[in-house]
Amino acid sequence: MSNPTSRFDGQPTGQARRAERRSSPALAAYHWRGPLPRLNSIRDISSTGAFLETEERWEPGEVISLTLQRSGPPEKENSFAVQAKAVRWDDSGVAVSFVLPAGADLRLWQSPLKSVDLQNEPEDILREFRVAQAISFLSRISPDTRVPASRLLHEELSNYRLENAVEIALKAEKMLGAAVEADHLRALPEVVMRIIEAGSWSSDDKWMLQFWAGLLAASCSSKGDDESTVVFADLLGQIKALHMRILSAACTKSSKTTSGGTINSRPLQWKAADLMKYSGSGDLIKLDRELNYMTDIGVIAPREKSAFFQQMTDTTIKPTTLGLQLYARCNGHRGTAQNFYGVAVSGSSALALER
Repeated sequence: MSNPTSRFDGQPTGQARRAERRSSPALAAYHWRGPLPRLNSIRDISSTGAFLETEERWEPGEVISLTLQRSGPPEKENSFAVQAKAVRWDDSGVAVSFVLPAGADLRLWQSPLKSVDLQNEPEDILREFRVAQAISFLSRISPDTRVPASRLLHEELSNYRLENAVEIALKAEKMLGAAVEADHLRALPEVVMRIIEAGSWSSDDKWMLQFWAGLLAASCSSKGDDESTVVFADLLGQIKALHMRILSAACTKSSKTTSGGTINSRPLQWKAADLMKYSGSGDLIKLDRELNYMTDIGVIAPREKSAFFQQMTDTTIKPTTLGLQLYARCNGHRGTAQNFYGVAVSGSSALALER
């Protein structure tokens, strides 16, 4: 092409190396015109932009909201929203450059986990956009993580762990998005990396990723110096989905009190049927073993139970202060556990609210 601004980002081709463009026939981009979504085919795409085969003729510089997905009806789950700026148009359509968030590191066709020929599927392209957004978020809350996070997500994790790590980051970003001071919250780089790396191993239940995300969100503060999250990250790494289901029910349903500024819970009396319901397991012998494990790691207090658990009619479940704090942190709470559970403190007295 003779046009000196033919690169998607609008920079003259002689000033920088042009990003590699490729076709992905199954990839499409939706934009909205009025109340209806309009589907555009993508002739080719690179890490800097794309060429849309469309009847639209956006003026150069105009910003468009696009949703990338596999060609077909609009989807919510398997799609990615991105801003793009029109660069030029011709009879075939419009060339756009991607407007990515600060710190994003989009690398199409560069995955070391797949051959180059196997990176053209829409799912692979969408994954790279999600990775770029995750890196942007992590470097925003902890600037010193930009390089190690980019290396971890681009080069070091298996596809499964990568999916988990990215999900944790994006869920945490969504949680913090509601905070008025979100743009000014920071976290220690060692805490961020510990959570992302440890959480990426979650294998027994995707539901656990929400708690890792909550912990990441809770690690952020205006000063960015909260080291206490490391303890909770190590603890969450020892917990499986079954343990978290039990702890979630116990922390939610127990009455809370405070004493000397420390939050406590009152014991719950659960029948065997209650325990099976909340845990999602019908194996009482296994549940007995798992409850003992939860006691050993300190999230529930030692129990009163019958001699033979399989014949049990009821048992006590009492979250410890550590268990209550863990559950609050894993829900993204950055204040005191008392505030999370709605326990009001006045002097040395406490008002326990039944949940």
